[in-house]
Amino acid sequence: MKTQKNIIFTVTHGRTGTTLLTEIFKLCKDTRAEHEPEPNYASILPKVKQNPRYAISFLEKKINSINSCNEKNYIETSNVFGKGFLIPLIRMGVWPKLILLNRDFRQTANSLFQRGSIPMRTTRGQHFSSDPSFPGSLDIFQPKTLSDYQLCFWGVLDAYSRQIRAAEIYKSKKKDDSYHWISMDELNDFDKINKLVSLLGLRFGDEEKTKEKFKNITSQHHNPNPSSKKATKIDFLQEEIEVLDRAAYYDPIFVEMVLKSIFINEKVKEFFKPDT
Repeated sequence: MKTQKNIIFTVTHGRTGTTLLTEIFKLCKDTRAEHEPEPNYASILPKVKQNPRYAISFLEKKINSINSCNEKNYIETSNVFGKGFLIPLIRMGVWPKLILLNRDFRQTANSLFQRGSIPMRTTRGQHFSSDPSFPGSLDIFQPKTLSDYQLCFWGVLDAYSRQIRAAEIYKSKKKDDSYHWISMDELNDFDKINKLVSLLGLRFGDEEKTKEKFKNITSQHHNPNPSSKKATKIDFLQEEIEVLDRAAYYDPIFVEMVLKSIFINEKVKEFFKPDT
């Protein structure tokens, strides 16, 4: 598969600012910025989880659609891409630039929970999240016994593991300049975004006008959850500890990386500190 476009995708879980990121990149010159356009990854994800070969025909349509765009640069912020489509796309010979986007893990998981996007259990979760029942996902035992919140937290960790895996793959091919880490909080920092834009081979127009538009975009709340929230009381600390403990039986090194990240709760870190 061939393309002459500067293609940029995100690897993230979702509820991490992808809609905001799309609006920001619409300020770039000669750039098509989309969030979840057709063909939509979410429509085929359940099949891809069962058989990754389904991703190939879908990606052929996706790249053909991108190639038909008039703009030189194409960025799509769908959070589903990184949950089963990156490796098939690489195997097809296309290496997109990647934005590895994160947010506080608890906030992300709780947002998913409030939205009713439960991995493996709800329709939304089946179409937008990975599933611990299938290969390629973060290993954890007895996933059916996890609570809804624990599955959401697992999903966030799974996305983080896929980010790390993506970075390792790109490093192995000496493509260190083709992926970039950023947090949701940093999306409000114009200087950091301006640097990211440059690293991705993009450019803004007039700086003062762009700053004004950027300020207006970042002052808005993009893609909020419905106002009605679940009243379920969650013991976040214990539920997250249980998920990490189960995952540590399969990948203790990954769990150590989670505990060193800035996105995990400090009390969770304290629980796993070795006795001195």
